[in-house]
Amino acid sequence: MRIADAEFWSHDFELAEPYTIAYQTYDRATNYFVQLTDTSGLSGYGCASPAEEVTGESFSDCASALDDACLVLPGITSLEQLRGADDLESPPAATAAIEMAWLDLAARQQRIPLHAFLGAEAKPMPTSITIGISGLAETRARGADFVKRGFRALKVKGGRDVELDVARMLALREDLGVAIDLRFDANEGYDLPAAIRFLDATRVAALSVVEQPLSRDRVAEMAELRARASRAKGPRPALIADEAVLEEDDARPLVDAAAIDGAVIKLMKCGGIRAAQQIDSLASERGLRCMVSCMDEAALAIAAALSFALAAKCCVWIDLDGHLDLLNDPTTGALALSEGFLSPADGHGLGVTPKR
Repeated sequence: MRIADAEFWSHDFELAEPYTIAYQTYDRATNYFVQLTDTSGLSGYGCASPAEEVTGESFSDCASALDDACLVLPGITSLEQLRGADDLESPPAATAAIEMAWLDLAARQQRIPLHAFLGAEAKPMPTSITIGISGLAETRARGADFVKRGFRALKVKGGRDVELDVARMLALREDLGVAIDLRFDANEGYDLPAAIRFLDATRVAALSVVEQPLSRDRVAEMAELRARASRAKGPRPALIADEAVLEEDDARPLVDAAAIDGAVIKLMKCGGIRAAQQIDSLASERGLRCMVSCMDEAALAIAAALSFALAAKCCVWIDLDGHLDLLNDPTTGALALSEGFLSPADGHGLGVTPKR
């Protein structure tokens, strides 16, 4: 494969419903789309959604990296050539978008879907859908609405008020019964006493996952929290790291300290599918479980994450709802959603050409 042309452009979305997490409220999103065209005229597409608060990559950083890459890409015949280009910055979302476009193009050349290119079979996977930080009544109403719409896994954001968070999770379990998978994400919002309080008080709610309860630098405290939770009687949720694990090397000290049961893998956080595969391999070696998740991303990028999840060894959960609230998504055909289950498109590569 030889690249003849490379370009990128930005696309702004409004959210159908704003949502709040521990450190920010979101009401809009910007993605960058990448198009790589080979010498035969066939194109592949990628998508970037930088998250400065998590990775340090600003929108201007991402755009600058994509601009530089598009100057270098014509004539490139392998991703290794691009990675070896001198003085080319590689922030994670920009890297993920370029790699995504490359893999999409490679799969299109072989006339197979991306998940098949990665060695996976297509099957529907149940995704969680997110309830942002909100009051008790709104949490209950949104939970009931999502279940009515067919979702069987809910991820609830919190981390600002532990007592309210406890009340919300207990209420959802009471309202929805044991058949619904309940997950909680504190986005680094708790200190150790609050995290202990939350785990102790919600044990009866049988949560499956508690995500990043403490700040990413609190490795010893995470280990203490996990050890304490493990000593208590009965089942406990998996304690998994998100903001603390950007790439494979970040996971190793957490694993060595026995601080986590697993990690959240996001293509925009680690730098694409190859980097995600490295985290997955480490998880497999060390007995961890992984969640494949996302930022606010167009369906094209979510489809790439789903393709990776289908091929991953250690993916137990997916949280791929980042496209569902985006208005005017030019890539909606990349995924099918039915009763809370996501399936990839049937076409070649990622199965969709972004509308411009």
